[in-house]
Amino acid sequence: MLSLALASVRLRWASFVGSFVALACGVALLATSLLVISATVGVPDQGRQRFSEAPVLVIADLNVDFTPAGGGDVQPTQVPAQPGLPAGLLAAVAATGRTVEDHTFYAQLADGPRDQVGRAWSSAALGGYRLTAGTAPATDDQVVLGGGRPEQIGRSVRFVTADGPHTATVSGVTGAEAFEHAVFFTDARAARFSPAVGALAAFGPADAVRRAVEANGGAGVARVLTGAERAQADPHHAEVAARLDGVQTPLGLSAAVSGGTAVFVVGGTFALSIAQRRRELALLRLIGATRRQLRALVLREALVVGVLASAAGCALGAVGAAPAGRWLVDHDLVPDGFTVPVTGWGLLVAGAIGLLTALTGVLSSAVKAGLISPGEALAEADAERTSRAALAFRWASGLLVLGGGIAALALTARGWPDAAASVADALALLLPIVAGCVLLAAVLAGPAIRLLTALPALVARLRGRSVEDGGGIVWATARQSALTAFRRTAATTTPVVLIVAFAGCLVGSIDTIDRAQVTETRTQLSAADLVVVPAGTPGLSRTVADRVRAVPGVRAAVITPTSLMAAVDDGQALVPFRAATADPAALAAVDRLPVVAGSLADLGPGAVVLSRTWPGSPAVGARIAVRLADGTPRELRVAALLGTGAEAVQAWVTDPDAVTGGVGGVGGPALAERIDLRLPPGADRAQAAAALRTAVDGLGARLETPEQVWSAATDSTARDSWNALLMILGLAIGYAVITLANSLVMTTGDRRRELSLLRLAGATRGQVLRTVAVETLLCVTAGALLGGLGTAISVGGSWTALTALVGPTPVLVPWTVMGVLAACCAAVALPAAVLPAALALRGRDGGGILHGAAGPA
Repeated sequence: MLSLALASVRLRWASFVGSFVALACGVALLATSLLVISATVGVPDQGRQRFSEAPVLVIADLNVDFTPAGGGDVQPTQVPAQPGLPAGLLAAVAATGRTVEDHTFYAQLADGPRDQVGRAWSSAALGGYRLTAGTAPATDDQVVLGGGRPEQIGRSVRFVTADGPHTATVSGVTGAEAFEHAVFFTDARAARFSPAVGALAAFGPADAVRRAVEANGGAGVARVLTGAERAQADPHHAEVAARLDGVQTPLGLSAAVSGGTAVFVVGGTFALSIAQRRRELALLRLIGATRRQLRALVLREALVVGVLASAAGCALGAVGAAPAGRWLVDHDLVPDGFTVPVTGWGLLVAGAIGLLTALTGVLSSAVKAGLISPGEALAEADAERTSRAALAFRWASGLLVLGGGIAALALTARGWPDAAASVADALALLLPIVAGCVLLAAVLAGPAIRLLTALPALVARLRGRSVEDGGGIVWATARQSALTAFRRTAATTTPVVLIVAFAGCLVGSIDTIDRAQVTETRTQLSAADLVVVPAGTPGLSRTVADRVRAVPGVRAAVITPTSLMAAVDDGQALVPFRAATADPAALAAVDRLPVVAGSLADLGPGAVVLSRTWPGSPAVGARIAVRLADGTPRELRVAALLGTGAEAVQAWVTDPDAVTGGVGGVGGPALAERIDLRLPPGADRAQAAAALRTAVDGLGARLETPEQVWSAATDSTARDSWNALLMILGLAIGYAVITLANSLVMTTGDRRRELSLLRLAGATRGQVLRTVAVETLLCVTAGALLGGLGTAISVGGSWTALTALVGPTPVLVPWTVMGVLAACCAAVALPAAVLPAALALRGRDGGGILHGAAGPA
């Protein structure tokens, strides 16, 4: 039977071209995704790093021990902020040999990058810094510039720290290092800027250092790093790891979508191939082949095509790995220098999945092949036969999946609206909607085409003409062909539904979520007159806040970010939540927080204001157990609850310790994120704005209107979302477009007799080709219409839930994106249908019908 399958594939290669190309493209996309994902697992060697010259490194343990509710194993959980090392431990390690304390803090030159840091000069050697000109800083008013120029020596420079602006004289410069932008101070001044010690380099025996650490708290207090582990203490290493991790989820989702699409498309393509060869298979039954042998033949054909297509796909995936890596670098999704090595295991996994996809997709076709009766070989009619059972299965499966998706959306909008504000939850909710639309595409294509053609038919009736005359013979023939050729129409419509629905649901839902978060910010700032935001700096210094508060008549709410950690999933996990600190009186006077219970006036030391989506749904007056950003346990009283759940800040506190353990960490005081301002009634806005601009001039801050803040928030969320969407959508849509072309080439090439019959009936060559084009456009338009219906359901569900969270918020349906994709589908479909039809008509002039059934192309 295998030899027969090989002969069948060799002689009827045209019937398997669509399956081969579809599967090869799917394997190529899957192989590329797997190779890129494997390249993001683990951080590659970054060369020299901040502590690469330290033989032994002691850092604070960033994990806290969390015991799940009801017992269970203790879970080490990483905290957002780094605590300093205890003084006793520093002394104990110092007794083992020479040590160097690392004091790192925020320090940015006036023209320096946002990520510039200040460090003690003694720790410069730990990262391999060497003076290229000048001398080390000898006094507190001197600095050494990492990556500076020799001509800067002797010049006065201005820099900003968390407590405000300063000036210093450049005493020396070092070579530039890729892992950081640093400014070096004397050890004494660095210790004043950042009293806590974030890391301790030890030059004594590693075993002695470990014993000293264990004797002074051990695990839970500090960790000892040697060898390659030292890179874990470098913020650059952590940043690279976070960026690489950030692309794994969308790439994984894209690979999963491509794999799922491959099963569906390959199955459909094989089903189409079986339908085209129905007489041939019936002839095999007539000469004695059993149903089991026919099924085995189809499975072996799929095996042959799967092996060849998987091999071709793996080769294409290996070629596409490097361009995919460059695309990620160009879009700033991964660090510069990121490369994608071609690994054997990645290609092997992709090939195995491709082979499994071919066999899985052909199972239904194999069963159908076994049901072919011998008598069909003698049938003269070549009309399509679609059983009622097949139609019933499509209706049942499609309605079940789509209904389940709609029910999930409705339950989410009613019972858990906060889930709609999560991109991950939104993606999980929209996938059943897309799958349901794809499953129903074949049975809904006919009604959609009737709807699209209803207007010309209505116009024809009003004019007293027949329906066929409403758009001419070409229109009437194309309409009837699309309505009667169920299999061909389904093969054309389904990829379009997949493309439009998937893109529309994904882009529309995420855009609606992003706009809801912007709406939340807009609502909060609706009472503010002006806003002070960072200008080229990571935050606002204490001096900025003091100077703004000093402007007469201006009420300022200084918002400083931090984190609170709380148990979720009924106490089974500890996760950080975004929080902020602010003066409650100023917050109530300047901003409009949607308080639904309690009062901001009760927000004070030991109290907290929570979003209503906080785990456990605590009531006003209840006491909740949390951990500060550095892991310190606290018990806070709930002063008020907020009535929305899409806000960026989910908890408000005033406790100074929360700030110390927050963003500031070991780097000194925390930087404010924003200062919201309200002017007194009747104040001269222009005069106040001028005074505020003068107050913040030269401090890395600028004055904006609330409208400018909303606009910036909109642009930022749109940019970040679009880069992630491109990774998810690009591969899946590209695959579906290729599949659309394959299906049309297969089905159009099989229409020789039909097209020749039109020529014999008197149609010109141009009329036949226009008929094929109009029919194709009708199918593409019907697919776009059904995809738009799925988009409306998905986006509508997200909008309903988000409206319950944040109040009136705009619903964003990506009409432009869907329109462009539909146009792209038409641009691909038209030549894929018309060109094979033109080749089929070449030189036949209607005589093709006399040749009987079409043989291999």
